Amino acid sequence: MRAIIFLSFLFFFLSCKAQSSSTVLKNELLNIYKLDQLYRAEMAKVKPTNIKIVELVHKQDSVDAINLKRVTFILDSIGYPKPQEYGDSAGLATFFVIQHADIKHQEKYLPLFKKAAKSGEIEWKNVVYMIDRVRLEQGQKQLYGTQIQPVKDSLTGFLTDNAEIAPIEDEAQVNERRAKVGLGTIEQEAKEFGINYTPTKK
Repeated sequence: MRAIIFLSFLFFFLSCKAQSSSTVLKNELLNIYKLDQLYRAEMAKVKPTNIKIVELVHKQDSVDAINLKRVTFILDSIGYPKPQEYGDSAGLATFFVIQHADIKHQEKYLPLFKKAAKSGEIEWKNVVYMIDRVRLEQGQKQLYGTQIQPVKDSLTGFLTDNAEIAPIEDEAQVNERRAKVGLGTIEQEAKEFGINYTPTKK
């Protein structure tokens, strides 16, 4: 009888400890999520040619470096944080940190995020942003039209304050691909960035 009582208390203790650990990690990831956006919200309001952008990028890079070390450890230890245990935002924190990291980390963890999307743990409409980013970094065209880039002056080669949609593979089918992952049309997304864009027709 004492053994049963002891085992019951042990199970209860371990269960509480596991819940406590999950809560701690969840809160940590929620904080990482906030830090990932700390200076980016301000950067989005500044034109690419504004000298202030350099200072903001430097500050965010310092924060990103700290976040990346912690997030890679978490992903390598437990995989994608399951939403039923940690909530949706905690998992998204790991995604955005890797999304804002270098190509080496994006290539390493993209399969993990794809697997999570197939399991319904993260929405495909988020993952395709990383898919497009990786393809562009690899010298390929993007598939979903999620990435924009500054326009270069044709004479000087310097960046301007204007933006454009980065090149798209099989452009005529881009809206069909976007619809399958829950994204609106490419025209709608372009308009949000002040870009007049019409995809090439068949």
